[in-house]
Amino acid sequence: MPRLKGADRRTLILEAAERTILRKGLAAATTRDVTSDLGVAAGLLAHYFSWSALRAAAFSHVIGADIERSVTGRMGEAPETVLSDLVDGAFSVEADALWRLWLEATELGSSDPALADAASRGTDRWQAGLSSLLARGRAAGTWACPSPDESSWRIIAILLGLAGLCLIPGSPLSRDAATHHLRIAVRHECGTSA
Repeated sequence: MPRLKGADRRTLILEAAERTILRKGLAAATTRDVTSDLGVAAGLLAHYFSWSALRAAAFSHVIGADIERSVTGRMGEAPETVLSDLVDGAFSVEADALWRLWLEATELGSSDPALADAASRGTDRWQAGLSSLLARGRAAGTWACPSPDESSWRIIAILLGLAGLCLIPGSPLSRDAATHHLRIAVRHECGTSA
């Protein structure tokens, strides 16, 4: 690694950790994977982060980018377009790595407080973004949604449950079926044909 300021090194380490957890998952990723990606010794990584803090920060960054790309960064677009895109892409093959991270963060969080906190904050961000989207659609008269906050929690619960079922090897629930069920749930919550 070239000579860099501390903040720049932290950024490079965090970016390597993000690539690693997306590729291997939270449970399988190791500090050695991250240092190998960077071509540095483990001591350098340990100087800037504990493994728990790095893994939690990488998870937070990956999830934050997904929320931004999917919902909060699309505030200028029609709410029905954003919601429809969210439903259509929820169970794509490209989304698998993110769903695995969510499920692993939930499981590993029981013994890793930093990861539990990151998962909790990420869930809150998803809920707030989705609730805001539903409220925008309601204000625009696009759909009737009596309680965007409550509806967003139910939609998130359905998303996580269906994603978990889709990720089971040999699952009888296809991606198309999961998308169909999610559409029904969204229609029920919002009165839309998303």
